[in-house]
Amino acid sequence: MDNKIIILGIVIIIIFFSGCIQSDTSKIDGFSTSINTHLKSGDGYYNNAGTDANKFLYSRALKESDNASSEFNQARSFASQGFTYAQNSNDTVYINYMQSVLNEIDAKINATNELKTAIPYLMDNDTKNANIHVGNANGFMNKATTFNDQRENIVKQNPTKFK
Repeated sequence: MDNKIIILGIVIIIIFFSGCIQSDTSKIDGFSTSINTHLKSGDGYYNNAGTDANKFLYSRALKESDNASSEFNQARSFASQGFTYAQNSNDTVYINYMQSVLNEIDAKINATNELKTAIPYLMDNDTKNANIHVGNANGFMNKATTFNDQRENIVKQNPTKFK
């Protein structure tokens, strides 16, 4: 009887500690949710900034682009932490995934910076310089889409790692 109690106690302790200790991969999963939330918000603000700029609502466009920058920078912070955990896991799938996430976010940050640079030119009716920066912003967003496609392919190719 005493042995059963001791064994039950040991099993409970093992279960308790195994539930409390998170692996690097479970931490990456947790960061992914936060990253995706901030990316979605950042994308919304970025799109609103572009729409506002097209409607000549430049002050609103600048505010929306500032909000987009903030969201993308928060996503980058989580992605940097996730990348560290991916490196610690020594799992090339997670490392490649998190590198694609970082590349995507960096491209979105650069696109937002280009849009923020273009808006004052638009305000001054300097369409030549504005178009250069808008073109750069579009180029960075195209790169972001490519990196997003890369990470989606990684997920599709490794369904057991990404749930």
